[in-house]
Amino acid sequence: MAYEHHYPRLVHWQDTDIAGIIHYTNYFRYMDEAETEFYRSVGLHKLRDSKQEGVMCPRVSATCHFIKPVTFGDELDVHTWISKKGRSSIVFEYSFKLAEEEVARGSVTAAFVSKGPDGKMKPVAMPERFDRLLEVAPFAGEASGG
Repeated sequence: MAYEHHYPRLVHWQDTDIAGIIHYTNYFRYMDEAETEFYRSVGLHKLRDSKQEGVMCPRVSATCHFIKPVTFGDELDVHTWISKKGRSSIVFEYSFKLAEEEVARGSVTAAFVSKGPDGKMKPVAMPERFDRLLEVAPFAGEASGG
């Protein structure tokens, strides 16, 4: 079982805006990349294993708080951890650090759903394999995130 992962992410030129700092939308992309790498670290393939289980995981909430600017060439440590698991949802928290200093913090909530015969999504229980491999971080709820 795993509850956290660290993902190094180099800031590329195309990630920046006219001011030379990360364009805010890219933090959400980095969170998605970090989540994918978290899943890979426990032997799950986010898309393939979800399809195999007959579920989808749409995001129902995503937030990011920007603390300090980050520029081209900086290497971030994107620390990802699970702060909550519900019957049909999971919450990932993210701390973006540059040289041990937190520069941004984010959160994403994903719901496990399936499509009914009418094509509408309905919540379903988290697949057993996901539930078994992913756990809530023991430090969840602490301000520092571990």
